[in-house]
Amino acid sequence: MAKDGVKIYDAHKLAKFFGVSEKTIWQWCKTGKLPAFKIGKEWKVRVEDLKKMIDRKIKTTPQDKNLRLFG
Repeated sequence: MAKDGVKIYDAHKLAKFFGVSEKTIWQWCKTGKLPAFKIGKEWKVRVEDLKKMIDRKIKTTPQDKNLRLFG
């Protein structure tokens, strides 16, 4: 976690989360499928950006609006 409280995932954590290889994560970052940024040679994704991306893709029903994907 960064000093300001912003959680950031690296390609390794994202690969484990999505069940894909790090190479796939790199490709998703390069093509814009993941809202990522680079620090040096490493791709990083803010947890908040990942949540927003996933929320846009998930259709919710009234009873599961309080469901949280990342605790």
